[in-house]
Amino acid sequence: MAGCGTTLPYDVSGYETRCVRLNREPIPPHKDDRHHGYKNVYACHVDREELRANHRPFPEGTLIVKESRRPNEPFVWLIALARKHGGAWTWDEYTRNFSDDDLHEGFASSDVCTSCHADARADDFIFTRYQGE
Repeated sequence: MAGCGTTLPYDVSGYETRCVRLNREPIPPHKDDRHHGYKNVYACHVDREELRANHRPFPEGTLIVKESRRPNEPFVWLIALARKHGGAWTWDEYTRNFSDDDLHEGFASSDVCTSCHADARADDFIFTRYQGE
């Protein structure tokens, strides 16, 4: 991802081509959307057939990458990460304000992420399901 600098973890680079995009079309913003914008969600380190079958829970080592673009802006302003380790998710956010800025780690606490994603508890805390290619 051009312009991201070294602020993103090394294993996130290239997620757009090496991971599976879960949504067919960008997910539009909605009321009370913490990650405001049009979103794409990718699953990494998961067997494609398991994703197609929408099997949950996700396996150990899964990395979920959510990118968001604000309306009328062509660049990714937010990358939200969910990593599955020890049967639980850890969360990180990276944001920027301008296309030529690097993405920098955000200020949201893990508690904020976990409490929001609790609404998707039945789907292993991940809202987006595989929608096909």
